[in-house]
Amino acid sequence: MAPQRKQIKQGNTYMSHRTTKSKIKVGRNKASSNHSDASYTAFFYHTFRNVLLVSIPLVTISALILGFNVPHSSTHVSAIDNSNLDNLTVSIPVSCTMSVTGGDTHITSIVSGTHKENIGTTTMKTLCNDPNGYVIYAIGASGDNSDLGNSTEGNTDLVSNLGSAHNIHTGVYNPAGSSSWGMKITAVNGTYKPTLGSYYSSGSYVAVPDEWEKVAYWENGIINASVGSSIQTTYDVYAEGAQPAGIYKGMVKYVLLHPSSLIQPTTLEEVFDNVVGKNNKVEVDGSKYYKMQDMTPSICNAATILGEASQMELVDIRDNNIYFVTKLMDGNCWMTQSLALNLDNTVALTSETTDLNHINNSTINDYPEYSTGYTNDNGIIKWTPSTSTVNSAANWNNNNNNPRSLNSGGGYTDQTKGRHGLTGNYYNWSAAIASNNSQGISADNIAGENREATNSVCPKGWRLPQIRDYVTYNTGDNDFNNLNLYYNGGKTNTATGLMAAPLYFMRSGNVDNTSIVNFGSRGRYWSSTVNSTSNAYGLYFLSGDVNPAGSYVRYLGFSVRCIAR
Repeated sequence: MAPQRKQIKQGNTYMSHRTTKSKIKVGRNKASSNHSDASYTAFFYHTFRNVLLVSIPLVTISALILGFNVPHSSTHVSAIDNSNLDNLTVSIPVSCTMSVTGGDTHITSIVSGTHKENIGTTTMKTLCNDPNGYVIYAIGASGDNSDLGNSTEGNTDLVSNLGSAHNIHTGVYNPAGSSSWGMKITAVNGTYKPTLGSYYSSGSYVAVPDEWEKVAYWENGIINASVGSSIQTTYDVYAEGAQPAGIYKGMVKYVLLHPSSLIQPTTLEEVFDNVVGKNNKVEVDGSKYYKMQDMTPSICNAATILGEASQMELVDIRDNNIYFVTKLMDGNCWMTQSLALNLDNTVALTSETTDLNHINNSTINDYPEYSTGYTNDNGIIKWTPSTSTVNSAANWNNNNNNPRSLNSGGGYTDQTKGRHGLTGNYYNWSAAIASNNSQGISADNIAGENREATNSVCPKGWRLPQIRDYVTYNTGDNDFNNLNLYYNGGKTNTATGLMAAPLYFMRSGNVDNTSIVNFGSRGRYWSSTVNSTSNAYGLYFLSGDVNPAGSYVRYLGFSVRCIAR
């Protein structure tokens, strides 16, 4: 029986004054000290990263000449009339470091068929004057400390010199199972004893993490530099009877972060200012905006999750509609009002402005839903809708396969929410995925379990929400359900959190046959995920019910919210 492998899931950090995703990503950083130093053991190296660029401590003295001008006249000028103040300002920057203050080299030998614990003990000491404390993360990394820059984060094997088939994998010791190795973290007692991450709090050996895992943290303010705050790490190895003789090397990578290095709030607009540039705004009705089409993954990633404080307005240059967009707690940038783009069957949308990524190859028939209405003009994909947007529900035509869209006149579902409460347009699923004939895509011809429609009516750089796990589609691996988890507590008996700021999902109802139904009582939004030749998945909610992955007939007219790619 193979050793149990614990799935690593990163919990939220302890810092209540900031919002963070459940997993952090920390880029690779070469250690700057001598690799041959004993502090870099055969099993791990640590790296300190201070994300905040702190200036050199600066003492500024305003050197002002103190002078008295006493004229040779009978008029008396007092010294106080000519006085100046000499100011002193002292800046003490944030400084947090992690160092090895003692320990043994993690080198040992073991006989096949045996288990060995406490393979070396290293103490890592943290000094930090950040009043918000610090947090330490760890991750397994391949290779050894002779080539730190080429290590692979997330590879948790003890790499064998006999080839990868003999590597020893991370896991919990099981004498009836395969070879395994693990790690144990303990907090050093004292005035500044840190709190261990939940995965390590048992005091037992656990699997080496294959994702960045919170190891320890201190949240009680400044640590006395002469005392410090410390953790100790050690390892165990089990070699099953058939494990061949050889050399096995692995590492655990540690990184120290502190809130002041992370909490540098950067709004979306500030990122656009830095990346796109203020001179690249476009003017609409006397005001200037960045374009929806300017959004990139790097722009969204660089922005801080601040709720409405990070909200900004972008213009869709296809029709000059202005939309609120916000970076939300799931780490994605969302439109926080509904799309209102009209379709015109005489005017093509292009990949320069629209989320058009693929065109059907008639020989291979790899994207059958994009077999009609599409052309490729020197690398620019063009889609001409087969129907135009109608202005009356009486002109709606229930059709599973051809695009239908309705301009409701821009009415407000909830006027208390301002422009967030605008109804927007209604789209059937074919229109939402920018297809003139979607009957070629169904559950039967999905290329893999998570097949999504690849194009959409969203602006370039944006997409429809996805339900990536096609089988257990009602889990957290679903863009709609992630928002429901973060903002509505995962509840299915109330939609209060979805309808409130900063999401502003509207109960705009839907189009069916020749009328708009359930306006003001139900909200329905399409995803890009297909179910069958007649159905696709979407979000459904009313005041007392939420289904983040319901299956609905494609011809219904739903609202559309787009997510930045």
